Amino acid sequence: MPKYDPLAAYLRRHGREELFLSFRDIERIVGGILPKASRPKTWWAANGDAPQSRAWASAGFEPQVDFRAETVRFIRKA
Repeated sequence: MPKYDPLAAYLRRHGREELFLSFRDIERIVGGILPKASRPKTWWAANGDAPQSRAWASAGFEPQVDFRAETVRFIRKA
């Protein structure tokens, strides 16, 4: 099972239009720490080739990251 599949499943289970998760929440969901590469904005960009991007896109969400607070606002795509 790819690392970010549990995140996709978690996002799918929630019927809300937006969902706030801390980096720690995401780490708990995927069962491991986020890579150092997740600190730049580009890691969170809608890039269909990256496994993390495929996870939230497949669940119908787009991320908005607040690096200072270490939180992500996942917004359901229209």
